Amino acid sequence: MKISSPLVQMTTALVALTGTLLMLADLFFGVLSGHDVETMRARKQVGESLAVQVAALMERDERDLLQRTLAAVLERNSDVRSLAIRRADGKVVMQLGDHPAAWREGVGERSTIDRVAVPLNAGAGRWGQFEVAFRAPSGHPIVRWLSEPMVLVLLFMSTAGAVAFALYLRRALLHLDPASVIPERVQGAFDTMSEGVVVLDTRGRVLLTNKAFRALHAEAAAVRTGVPLSTLPWLAASLDADVATHPWVRAMGERTAITGMTLDIGQADASRHLVVNCAPIADPGGAARGCLATFNDVTELHRANAQLRDTLEQLSSSKAVIELKNQELHRMATRDGLSGCLNRRAFHEQLAPLFARSQKQGFPLSCLMIDIDHFKAVNDTYGHSTGDRVIQEVAKHIGAAAGANDLVCRYGGEEFCVVTANLSVEETRALAERIRQRVEHSAALSDVADVKVTVSVGVHTRGAGATSIAELIDLADQALYRSKRSGRNRVSMFAGPQAAASLVL
Repeated sequence: MKISSPLVQMTTALVALTGTLLMLADLFFGVLSGHDVETMRARKQVGESLAVQVAALMERDERDLLQRTLAAVLERNSDVRSLAIRRADGKVVMQLGDHPAAWREGVGERSTIDRVAVPLNAGAGRWGQFEVAFRAPSGHPIVRWLSEPMVLVLLFMSTAGAVAFALYLRRALLHLDPASVIPERVQGAFDTMSEGVVVLDTRGRVLLTNKAFRALHAEAAAVRTGVPLSTLPWLAASLDADVATHPWVRAMGERTAITGMTLDIGQADASRHLVVNCAPIADPGGAARGCLATFNDVTELHRANAQLRDTLEQLSSSKAVIELKNQELHRMATRDGLSGCLNRRAFHEQLAPLFARSQKQGFPLSCLMIDIDHFKAVNDTYGHSTGDRVIQEVAKHIGAAAGANDLVCRYGGEEFCVVTANLSVEETRALAERIRQRVEHSAALSDVADVKVTVSVGVHTRGAGATSIAELIDLADQALYRSKRSGRNRVSMFAGPQAAASLVL
């Protein structure tokens, strides 16, 4: 069962106490008379005044004047129903109005709100009584009861007092300092904590702070008790505009701990990075009575992490640069600077394991030796820069014709070497012919029309007698010389000394 708040309890107690004091004052001193009491008192006075006149007129035996006087009273006073003079033996000697019906409860000396009996004396004894019947008070009994002064006062005090007491107590409680009733050992325990600690009430107002919290910001030291935590300017700047999303409000509303929320407070140069954890404080009935919020300053760790991330990014960038440099160095170490083909050292390093696998697994390995025809004449006639361009053009077309896994090497000067695997003799011959034709038809210099670029090719496929890399290249080189001796711009296949006549195609 939910227990009402202390404010409601105190307000209710004060209203009840005030009402009790009012009723006791009325009980002992009669300060608040009811409508019926006042009406009864007024009617008794009227009855007694008339009885004095009746007694005087009867003593002078002026019955006619008495009759007229009572008739005038009955006519002018609408509250009076009837009047009568009754002797002690019960006989009515004079009456005005329907007195028997109005006095139906019988004769008696006790007066009520609607009938008043005043004794008439003669000498030392009682002669009779003067009777006045009044109209009963009108209206519903409950309505009449609610209009009683005591009831009205109590209702007013209950309503107005509740509002006034609640406003006063709220303001008074707002300025009370809960720290004054907290033992020093408790405050000391909070102050020893490295995390900033704030105890809040159900409205998110500050009840208690510790030393670490007051050190979080220059304005935190001046935080007053009773101020809503969400309205602190230095803290509100980093919070969402919707107060319902603030962690301490959520913790009390959802009755569960809210952890790991991060806040950045302060200016950029002196900002602090905080981790906020909030846990609701519940009463025995399970209702939230407040919240305990902790603010862990992890600024140094945050900065260290940021520096570590920057360092890692720099290392990553450096690693990428180093990898690019290594690739460039590897290219410079393995590639010919002019043609982009493999240099001889890298060519032999890659050819050695390939030749070994060919011997072990038995797949064919072919070598093509390519020489640019009349290259010395180009250099002598047009200069070395034109010769360099011719080398680049030939290398480009050789690379375009060769396969992705083929080894293409600038073997020396104007000479190239291509090694390819898993091609038959006919396929190797077709590759050599394709290279020759591409160079003949496409390797031209647009600004030097007189230069005609062609190549001679010599081919050897392992299996025709080569047992080493040197022998493989040498036999292909022999086939190249046959192409050059046979008129250049052609392909020759090495097939052994006995088949020399069929080498030229």
